[in-house]
Amino acid sequence: MKWHDILDILTSKLTKLHALKDKIKREDELMSHLWNDRYTRELTSTWLKQYHNTKESKSITKAQVLKNTGNKQFQAKNYSESIQSYTECAMYAPEHSPECSVAIANRSASLYFLNRYNDCIKDIELAFKLNYPKELQYKLHFRMVQCYLKLGNPDSAKKMISEMRGSIDDPNYIAPSMKDDIEKRISGITFNGSCTQDESKNVDDLYDLRSKKLMFDENPNFPNASSSIDRKFNEELGRHVIANRFIIKSEILFLEKPVSSVLVNDDVVDRICQHCNCFYTDIPVPCSKCLNTFYCNINCLNEAWSLYHCWECPGNQMGLWKEIGIGHLALKVLLACTTTTDTIKFNEIQNLITNFDKVPIEELIVYGIAAVMLTSYLSEYTDFFQRNDLNDHFAKKFVDNSFNSNFHAITNDNEHLYVSSLILRYILQLISNGQAISKTSVQLCKNDLSIVQEIKKNIVATGIYPSASMMNHSCDSNTVIIFVNQYQIVKASRDIAANEEISNCYGPHYRQASTEERQKVLSSRYCFTCKCKPCTQPNLKYFLKRFTAMNCSKCNGALCIIENSLFCLDCFDKPKDFQRNQIRQAQTLFNEAKSYIVQENVDVALKKLQKSLNIQRRTLYKHNEFIVSTLNLISELYMTKGELAVAKECWKSTIDADIERFGRSSAKLMDALYTRIIVCIDYLQKMSDTTTSSHKDLLTTTWEYFAKVEELAELNYGAWSDVYKHIINMRYNIDVKYGTP
Repeated sequence: MKWHDILDILTSKLTKLHALKDKIKREDELMSHLWNDRYTRELTSTWLKQYHNTKESKSITKAQVLKNTGNKQFQAKNYSESIQSYTECAMYAPEHSPECSVAIANRSASLYFLNRYNDCIKDIELAFKLNYPKELQYKLHFRMVQCYLKLGNPDSAKKMISEMRGSIDDPNYIAPSMKDDIEKRISGITFNGSCTQDESKNVDDLYDLRSKKLMFDENPNFPNASSSIDRKFNEELGRHVIANRFIIKSEILFLEKPVSSVLVNDDVVDRICQHCNCFYTDIPVPCSKCLNTFYCNINCLNEAWSLYHCWECPGNQMGLWKEIGIGHLALKVLLACTTTTDTIKFNEIQNLITNFDKVPIEELIVYGIAAVMLTSYLSEYTDFFQRNDLNDHFAKKFVDNSFNSNFHAITNDNEHLYVSSLILRYILQLISNGQAISKTSVQLCKNDLSIVQEIKKNIVATGIYPSASMMNHSCDSNTVIIFVNQYQIVKASRDIAANEEISNCYGPHYRQASTEERQKVLSSRYCFTCKCKPCTQPNLKYFLKRFTAMNCSKCNGALCIIENSLFCLDCFDKPKDFQRNQIRQAQTLFNEAKSYIVQENVDVALKKLQKSLNIQRRTLYKHNEFIVSTLNLISELYMTKGELAVAKECWKSTIDADIERFGRSSAKLMDALYTRIIVCIDYLQKMSDTTTSSHKDLLTTTWEYFAKVEELAELNYGAWSDVYKHIINMRYNIDVKYGTP
């Protein structure tokens, strides 16, 4: 039975609670009703037992099969495939079995033959930590020596050889009969070999982003926030953030590590560390007890285990976390609060808004049932309650004692109520404050200029960032959020005046969704009605209508149909009619032009398009999407004719439309400009004579676009991102091939 089936059954049985909505004012009051309901306790406990009985465990048999598969792939020189098999072998290997360390050692051999020497060394060191058989360690030592030599590091190689010589008389290290053979192999090592390039991809260690020389001066009174901003409170705005000085565009305002995070994308579970969220390519370190939990190194594994995974791990074996959504993150927040000694961070979490009084009772009951189940899980399948004194690990950490005052004292009789009330609180806080964590991937075309084919931003995890959560919402926020592994970086997306509020966009931006859509999202999830400028000022409230608008004869502004009436968003005129027939004529000419393009009659097509465009410019708003698509088509045709100057004139108008549509600082504008760069490069490559004025003019245009794209990439993705690095690399390749204009 799935979790949603349990919820359906229980919510239909708990209808009497609906009538108590006005009497239930706190988390513990709701949880008390649920704990007193015997059917709720028994059904959730039965569901947990069902999943426990069918849990997937480690398997020595599977591990051995996968190891043998990896060995066969290695022998066939299919090294990349063998890496995957050895990783799966390590994943299935039971704790304390030799299969795990052997799999990692074998994986190091595959990495060596792929010229990934740094990764090979990491796996050798990991194999030692996983108790690789001592009598076989000399093989790994030799491999490590060869890696150091390939990397041009003879000093480390000599140090390793010295350690080997020191162990050579130990019968546990090698059999005495092998001593002479090992000494011969050591003597045969030469130190004059050439250095080979390591093909491994180095992943930046970003545990301390300040080592990346980011300009960030932390506010001593506002953790993880810049000294340029302050946290304030008033009745109208509640807690909010303001600038205490003038802030320039691109300044970092928050640099914050999450209290907790969970992966939400199964496609990346074996490529992203489940502790620090960094990419680790194809050589993860698996949890020794459960399946499908991976870390980038053994330090992350050990830290995760001590902080939370020791209690999370059984649930992973049972397959619970895919079932319960945000409840998993709420549990991890609870565990993080249990083990943290940082009382400031602890209280930052507790003070996040819950909207308990605004959430419908039906939803509160669903979240409360989840809290009962998670508390039962901790009680029945972990040693959480045996290892933790709730008074020490929770109650004494609170600065505001209002939550604890509802319990008088935490005893064995009410410890389940206390913990489940906290879990309910965290679920509600996460609904209002949880942050989607995204990863940006770059796909390249196969050519000598390293052209970026596609930039994808995928949501891979959800986390909680208490300090950044202090920002209020605006549909036209003045910040942009980017991620480096688990770190959230909030930057100013434009200049911000002193005393101006710092805002974040919780849902769709006004340039991306209608006011009605935005209000629906904000009301249902965040329990408020947005009153920002784009939601209230007519010229912004109907912003998206601009791009299908007619031309206002009075001011040349955007004339839209709003509530079945004509209304100009710029001068607020309300004319009675517009030129329908001329718009139809423009559409007819456009369609005729496309038919001539199919017939490869470019000149006639251009004449038709120009006539259509002339009509459009008289009747439609200057940035109407019909005008933009016509200009794009005209520019393409002039490019095929080699008339670049005319094509460039069309581009200016379309770029102006992109600026109005997406904003001057957006990633969408970067994408649009980047598309122009690709077109320019394509035609630069087709031009055989690089001395012509046309070639120089086109190269100048390319560099102008590059300058803006580089600026936008730095703002929206960061100078450390693959996106920014590829733009810089591509620009360098253009410079090498064509030079600067």
